[in-house]
Amino acid sequence: MTELNHPAQIFPVLHPLPQILGNPRLRADVLIQIRRDPETNTVFQSLTPQAQEAFLGFCMGERGLKVTYDPFFKHIFDPQLHPGRLDRLLSCILDQKVTVRNVLPPKRRPISEKSALLIMDILVQLTDGRLVNVEMQRIGYDFPIERSFCYGADLLVRQYDTVREAQGKAFTYQSIKPIYVIVFMEQSPATFHSYPNDPVHRSWFHFDTGLEMDSLQNFIFISLDIFRRMTHNNLTELDAWLYFLGSDDPADILRIIRSYPFFQELYQDIVNFRFHPKELISMFSEALRIMDQNTVKYMIDELKTKISQQESVISQKDSEIEKLRAQLAAYERQSQK
Repeated sequence: MTELNHPAQIFPVLHPLPQILGNPRLRADVLIQIRRDPETNTVFQSLTPQAQEAFLGFCMGERGLKVTYDPFFKHIFDPQLHPGRLDRLLSCILDQKVTVRNVLPPKRRPISEKSALLIMDILVQLTDGRLVNVEMQRIGYDFPIERSFCYGADLLVRQYDTVREAQGKAFTYQSIKPIYVIVFMEQSPATFHSYPNDPVHRSWFHFDTGLEMDSLQNFIFISLDIFRRMTHNNLTELDAWLYFLGSDDPADILRIIRSYPFFQELYQDIVNFRFHPKELISMFSEALRIMDQNTVKYMIDELKTKISQQESVISQKDSEIEKLRAQLAAYERQSQK
Protein backbone atom coordinates (compact mmCIF):
# COMPACT_ATOMS: atom_id res chain seq x y z
CA MET A 1 0.00 0.00 0.00
CA THR A 2 1.31 3.42 -0.97
CA GLU A 3 1.97 5.70 2.00
CA LEU A 4 -0.71 8.37 2.22
CA ASN A 5 0.03 12.07 2.60
CA HIS A 6 -2.55 12.68 5.32
CA PRO A 7 -1.82 16.38 5.92
CA ALA A 8 -2.22 17.15 2.21
CA GLN A 9 -5.51 15.28 2.14
CA ILE A 10 -6.90 17.43 4.94
CA PHE A 11 -5.41 20.67 3.56
CA PRO A 12 -5.43 20.31 -0.26
CA VAL A 13 -3.56 22.83 -2.44
CA LEU A 14 -5.87 25.71 -3.25
CA HIS A 15 -5.93 28.38 -5.92
CA PRO A 16 -6.66 31.49 -3.82
CA LEU A 17 -9.99 33.28 -4.14
CA PRO A 18 -9.39 36.53 -2.21
CA GLN A 19 -12.97 37.75 -2.73
CA ILE A 20 -14.26 34.66 -0.92
CA LEU A 21 -11.46 33.16 1.13
CA GLY A 22 -9.75 36.31 2.30
CA ASN A 23 -6.32 37.75 1.57
CA PRO A 24 -3.21 35.62 2.09
CA ARG A 25 -1.18 35.84 5.31
CA LEU A 26 2.59 35.98 5.65
CA ARG A 27 4.34 32.86 6.92
CA ALA A 28 6.20 34.90 9.54
CA ASP A 29 2.94 36.34 10.91
CA VAL A 30 1.40 32.88 11.24
CA LEU A 31 4.49 31.52 13.02
CA ILE A 32 4.50 34.47 15.44
CA GLN A 33 0.87 33.81 16.33
CA ILE A 34 1.58 30.10 16.89
CA ARG A 35 4.62 30.78 19.10
CA ARG A 36 2.74 33.28 21.25
CA ASP A 37 0.62 30.48 22.69
CA PRO A 38 2.78 27.80 24.42
CA GLU A 39 0.12 25.08 24.12
CA THR A 40 -0.38 25.69 20.39
CA ASN A 41 3.36 25.85 19.79
CA THR A 42 3.92 22.57 21.66
CA VAL A 43 1.39 20.76 19.48
CA PHE A 44 2.78 22.41 16.34
CA GLN A 45 6.34 21.33 17.18
CA SER A 46 5.11 17.76 17.73
CA LEU A 47 3.87 17.58 14.12
CA THR A 48 5.99 16.12 11.34
CA PRO A 49 7.62 18.67 8.98
CA GLN A 50 5.13 17.61 6.31
CA ALA A 51 2.18 18.25 8.63
CA GLN A 52 3.65 21.59 9.77
CA GLU A 53 3.92 22.78 6.17
CA ALA A 54 0.34 21.73 5.38
CA PHE A 55 -0.90 23.53 8.49
CA LEU A 56 1.05 26.71 7.69
CA GLY A 57 -0.10 26.53 4.06
CA PHE A 58 -3.73 26.59 5.15
CA CYS A 59 -3.20 29.46 7.61
CA MET A 60 -1.41 31.43 4.88
CA GLY A 61 -4.30 30.89 2.45
CA GLU A 62 -2.41 28.59 0.08
CA ARG A 63 -4.39 25.47 0.98
CA GLY A 64 -8.04 24.67 1.44
CA LEU A 65 -9.72 22.56 4.13
CA LYS A 66 -11.63 19.32 3.58
CA VAL A 67 -14.66 19.59 5.88
CA THR A 68 -15.45 15.89 5.39
CA TYR A 69 -13.02 14.93 8.18
CA ASP A 70 -14.77 14.25 11.48
CA PRO A 71 -13.59 17.17 13.72
CA PHE A 72 -14.16 19.79 11.02
CA PHE A 73 -17.52 18.46 9.84
CA LYS A 74 -18.88 18.33 13.38
CA HIS A 75 -17.71 21.90 14.02
CA ILE A 76 -19.08 23.36 10.78
CA PHE A 77 -22.44 21.56 11.21
CA ASP A 78 -22.75 21.75 15.01
CA PRO A 79 -26.52 22.38 15.59
CA GLN A 80 -25.79 24.48 18.69
CA LEU A 81 -23.12 26.66 17.06
CA HIS A 82 -24.84 26.86 13.68
CA PRO A 83 -28.57 26.14 13.97
CA GLY A 84 -30.22 25.12 10.71
CA ARG A 85 -27.17 24.04 8.71
CA LEU A 86 -27.46 20.32 9.32
CA ASP A 87 -31.25 20.62 9.02
CA ARG A 88 -30.83 22.10 5.56
CA LEU A 89 -28.31 19.48 4.39
CA LEU A 90 -30.40 16.56 5.65
CA SER A 91 -33.61 18.07 4.23
CA CYS A 92 -32.03 18.09 0.77
CA ILE A 93 -30.77 14.52 1.11
CA LEU A 94 -34.01 13.13 2.57
CA ASP A 95 -36.08 15.21 0.13
CA GLN A 96 -38.33 16.47 2.94
CA LYS A 97 -38.02 19.25 5.50
CA VAL A 98 -36.51 17.96 8.75
CA THR A 99 -35.18 19.53 11.94
CA VAL A 100 -32.37 18.12 14.09
CA ARG A 101 -33.24 17.86 17.79
CA ASN A 102 -29.80 16.81 19.04
CA VAL A 103 -26.60 14.95 18.25
CA LEU A 104 -26.24 11.54 19.92
CA PRO A 105 -23.12 9.56 20.80
CA PRO A 106 -22.83 6.65 18.32
CA LYS A 107 -22.42 3.89 20.98
CA ARG A 108 -22.15 1.22 18.32
CA ARG A 109 -21.82 -2.43 19.13
CA PRO A 110 -18.52 -3.87 17.84
CA ILE A 111 -20.14 -5.31 14.70
CA SER A 112 -16.93 -4.96 12.71
CA GLU A 113 -13.36 -3.89 13.36
CA LYS A 114 -13.01 -2.68 9.79
CA SER A 115 -13.44 1.03 10.42
CA ALA A 116 -10.30 2.02 8.53
CA LEU A 117 -12.15 3.68 5.68
CA LEU A 118 -14.40 5.85 7.86
CA ILE A 119 -13.35 9.49 8.22
CA MET A 120 -16.57 11.00 9.58
CA ASP A 121 -19.50 9.59 11.55
CA ILE A 122 -22.36 11.50 13.19
CA LEU A 123 -25.68 10.32 14.63
CA VAL A 124 -28.58 12.76 15.09
CA GLN A 125 -32.16 12.55 16.28
CA LEU A 126 -34.81 14.53 14.44
CA THR A 127 -37.63 16.34 16.21
CA ASP A 128 -40.08 13.58 15.20
CA GLY A 129 -37.88 10.92 16.84
CA ARG A 130 -36.27 9.48 13.72
CA LEU A 131 -32.56 8.63 13.89
CA VAL A 132 -30.19 9.58 11.09
CA ASN A 133 -26.63 8.27 10.91
CA VAL A 134 -24.32 10.11 8.47
CA GLU A 135 -20.99 8.57 7.45
CA MET A 136 -18.20 9.79 5.24
CA GLN A 137 -16.05 7.03 3.78
CA ARG A 138 -12.71 7.79 2.17
CA ILE A 139 -12.99 4.60 0.12
CA GLY A 140 -16.38 2.91 -0.04
CA TYR A 141 -16.60 -0.40 1.80
CA ASP A 142 -17.12 -3.68 0.03
CA PHE A 143 -20.57 -5.17 0.70
CA PRO A 144 -22.05 -1.70 1.44
CA ILE A 145 -25.69 -2.77 1.83
CA GLU A 146 -24.87 -5.72 4.10
CA ARG A 147 -22.80 -3.47 6.36
CA SER A 148 -25.46 -0.75 6.39
CA PHE A 149 -28.19 -3.23 7.32
CA CYS A 150 -26.09 -4.32 10.30
CA TYR A 151 -25.65 -0.74 11.52
CA GLY A 152 -29.28 0.05 10.77
CA ALA A 153 -30.37 -2.92 12.87
CA ASP A 154 -28.07 -1.72 15.65
CA LEU A 155 -29.77 1.70 15.61
CA LEU A 156 -33.23 0.10 15.73
CA VAL A 157 -32.28 -2.05 18.72
CA ARG A 158 -30.82 1.02 20.45
CA GLN A 159 -34.03 2.95 19.84
CA TYR A 160 -36.15 -0.02 20.96
CA ASP A 161 -34.24 -0.29 24.25
CA THR A 162 -34.50 3.45 24.94
CA VAL A 163 -38.19 3.83 24.04
CA ARG A 164 -39.30 0.66 25.82
CA GLU A 165 -37.52 1.70 29.01
CA ALA A 166 -39.08 5.18 28.82
CA GLN A 167 -42.64 4.02 28.06
CA GLY A 168 -42.77 0.90 30.20
CA LYS A 169 -46.09 -0.95 29.88
CA ALA A 170 -47.42 1.71 27.50
CA PHE A 171 -44.83 0.68 24.88
CA THR A 172 -46.02 -0.49 21.44
CA TYR A 173 -44.01 -1.23 18.32
CA GLN A 174 -45.67 1.77 16.69
CA SER A 175 -43.47 3.86 18.98
CA ILE A 176 -40.40 2.83 16.95
CA LYS A 177 -39.48 5.48 14.39
CA PRO A 178 -37.68 4.88 11.07
CA ILE A 179 -33.89 5.13 10.95
CA TYR A 180 -31.78 6.42 8.07
CA VAL A 181 -28.21 5.46 7.20
CA ILE A 182 -26.65 8.05 4.88
CA VAL A 183 -23.29 7.07 3.41
CA PHE A 184 -21.08 9.54 1.54
CA MET A 185 -18.22 7.95 -0.40
CA GLU A 186 -15.24 9.93 -1.67
CA GLN A 187 -14.24 6.90 -3.77
CA SER A 188 -17.19 4.60 -4.34
CA PRO A 189 -16.91 0.82 -4.98
CA ALA A 190 -17.07 -0.56 -8.52
CA THR A 191 -20.76 -1.52 -8.32
CA PHE A 192 -21.77 2.15 -8.07
CA HIS A 193 -19.86 3.01 -11.24
CA SER A 194 -22.39 0.98 -13.22
CA TYR A 195 -24.62 4.04 -12.71
CA PRO A 196 -22.42 6.93 -13.97
CA ASN A 197 -25.34 9.38 -14.04
CA ASP A 198 -26.79 8.53 -10.63
CA PRO A 199 -24.65 9.70 -7.70
CA VAL A 200 -27.48 9.42 -5.14
CA HIS A 201 -29.20 6.08 -4.44
CA ARG A 202 -32.21 5.95 -2.09
CA SER A 203 -33.65 2.63 -0.95
CA TRP A 204 -37.38 1.86 -0.99
CA PHE A 205 -39.42 -0.99 0.45
CA HIS A 206 -42.15 -2.86 -1.43
CA PHE A 207 -44.05 -6.15 -1.69
CA ASP A 208 -44.62 -7.99 -4.97
CA THR A 209 -48.39 -7.75 -4.41
CA GLY A 210 -48.35 -3.97 -4.15
CA LEU A 211 -49.03 -4.04 -0.40
CA GLU A 212 -47.91 -0.68 0.99
CA MET A 213 -46.01 -0.59 4.28
CA ASP A 214 -43.19 1.70 5.36
CA SER A 215 -39.75 0.33 6.14
CA LEU A 216 -38.04 1.13 9.43
CA GLN A 217 -34.60 0.86 7.77
CA ASN A 218 -33.75 3.33 5.01
CA PHE A 219 -30.45 3.72 3.17
CA ILE A 220 -29.01 6.50 1.03
CA PHE A 221 -25.66 6.09 -0.74
CA ILE A 222 -23.98 9.16 -2.24
CA SER A 223 -20.97 8.81 -4.56
CA LEU A 224 -19.05 12.09 -4.50
CA ASP A 225 -16.56 10.87 -7.13
CA ILE A 226 -19.35 10.06 -9.59
CA PHE A 227 -21.05 13.39 -8.82
CA ARG A 228 -17.87 15.35 -9.59
CA ARG A 229 -17.55 13.72 -13.02
CA MET A 230 -21.05 14.76 -14.04
CA THR A 231 -22.12 18.00 -15.73
CA HIS A 232 -24.59 20.05 -13.68
CA ASN A 233 -26.16 22.78 -15.78
CA ASN A 234 -28.89 23.75 -13.33
CA LEU A 235 -27.46 23.68 -9.84
CA THR A 236 -29.92 22.35 -7.26
CA GLU A 237 -29.32 22.97 -3.57
CA LEU A 238 -28.39 19.30 -3.13
CA ASP A 239 -25.82 19.73 -5.93
CA ALA A 240 -24.41 22.71 -4.05
CA TRP A 241 -24.07 20.69 -0.84
CA LEU A 242 -22.31 17.86 -2.69
CA TYR A 243 -19.90 20.34 -4.28
CA PHE A 244 -19.27 21.88 -0.85
CA LEU A 245 -18.44 18.45 0.62
CA GLY A 246 -16.55 17.05 -2.35
CA SER A 247 -14.81 19.80 -4.29
CA ASP A 248 -12.09 22.41 -3.65
CA ASP A 249 -12.16 23.73 -7.22
CA PRO A 250 -12.38 27.56 -7.15
CA ALA A 251 -14.82 27.50 -10.06
CA ASP A 252 -17.14 25.23 -8.07
CA ILE A 253 -16.87 27.47 -4.99
CA LEU A 254 -17.77 30.56 -7.03
CA ARG A 255 -20.68 28.77 -8.67
CA ILE A 256 -22.06 27.56 -5.33
CA ILE A 257 -21.97 31.04 -3.77
CA ARG A 258 -23.49 32.72 -6.81
CA SER A 259 -26.37 30.21 -6.86
CA TYR A 260 -26.84 29.92 -3.08
CA PRO A 261 -25.30 32.93 -1.28
CA PHE A 262 -25.79 31.45 2.20
CA PHE A 263 -22.82 29.14 1.48
CA GLN A 264 -20.50 32.16 1.79
CA GLU A 265 -21.07 31.99 5.55
CA LEU A 266 -19.87 28.36 5.60
CA TYR A 267 -16.77 29.18 3.59
CA GLN A 268 -16.12 32.18 5.84
CA ASP A 269 -16.19 29.85 8.86
CA ILE A 270 -13.49 27.79 7.16
CA VAL A 271 -11.45 30.94 6.53
CA ASN A 272 -11.80 31.95 10.18
CA PHE A 273 -9.87 28.83 11.18
CA ARG A 274 -6.81 30.44 9.57
CA PHE A 275 -6.83 33.13 12.26
CA HIS A 276 -7.42 30.77 15.19
CA PRO A 277 -4.52 28.29 15.06
CA LYS A 278 -5.11 27.07 18.62
CA GLU A 279 -8.58 25.76 17.81
CA LEU A 280 -7.54 24.57 14.37
CA ILE A 281 -4.45 22.64 15.43
CA SER A 282 -6.42 20.65 17.98
CA MET A 283 -8.89 19.49 15.31
CA PHE A 284 -6.07 18.91 12.81
CA SER A 285 -4.18 16.72 15.30
CA GLU A 286 -7.33 14.73 16.01
CA ALA A 287 -8.00 14.22 12.30
CA LEU A 288 -4.41 13.06 11.76
CA ARG A 289 -4.65 10.67 14.72
CA ILE A 290 -7.81 9.08 13.32
CA MET A 291 -6.31 8.82 9.84
CA ASP A 292 -3.05 7.29 11.10
CA GLN A 293 -4.96 4.80 13.23
CA ASN A 294 -7.29 3.91 10.38
CA THR A 295 -4.41 3.54 7.92
CA VAL A 296 -2.77 0.98 10.19
CA LYS A 297 -6.07 -0.93 10.40
CA TYR A 298 -6.46 -0.70 6.64
CA MET A 299 -2.96 -2.07 6.08
CA ILE A 300 -3.63 -4.90 8.53
CA ASP A 301 -6.86 -5.72 6.71
CA GLU A 302 -5.03 -5.68 3.37
CA LEU A 303 -2.32 -7.99 4.71
CA LYS A 304 -4.93 -10.35 6.17
CA THR A 305 -6.66 -10.46 2.80
CA LYS A 306 -3.39 -11.18 0.97
CA ILE A 307 -2.47 -13.90 3.47
CA SER A 308 -5.90 -15.47 3.10
CA GLN A 309 -5.57 -15.38 -0.68
CA GLN A 310 -2.11 -16.93 -0.53
CA GLU A 311 -3.31 -19.61 1.87
CA SER A 312 -6.14 -20.40 -0.53
CA VAL A 313 -3.67 -20.72 -3.42
CA ILE A 314 -1.37 -22.93 -1.33
CA SER A 315 -4.30 -25.09 -0.26
CA GLN A 316 -5.37 -25.46 -3.88
CA LYS A 317 -1.81 -26.39 -4.90
CA ASP A 318 -1.61 -28.94 -2.05
CA SER A 319 -4.87 -30.46 -3.26
CA GLU A 320 -3.53 -30.67 -6.81
CA ILE A 321 -0.32 -32.28 -5.57
CA GLU A 322 -2.31 -34.88 -3.62
CA LYS A 323 -4.33 -35.69 -6.73
CA LEU A 324 -1.13 -36.10 -8.77
CA ARG A 325 0.34 -38.35 -6.08
CA ALA A 326 -2.81 -40.47 -6.11
CA GLN A 327 -2.60 -40.72 -9.90
CA LEU A 328 1.07 -41.66 -9.69
CA ALA A 329 0.32 -44.36 -7.11
CA ALA A 330 -2.45 -45.73 -9.32
CA TYR A 331 -0.12 -45.88 -12.34
CA GLU A 332 2.57 -47.60 -10.27
CA ARG A 333 0.08 -50.22 -9.08
CA GLN A 334 -1.03 -50.85 -12.66
CA SER A 335 2.58 -51.22 -13.83
CA GLN A 336 3.22 -53.89 -11.20
CA LYS A 337 0.37 -56.12 -12.39
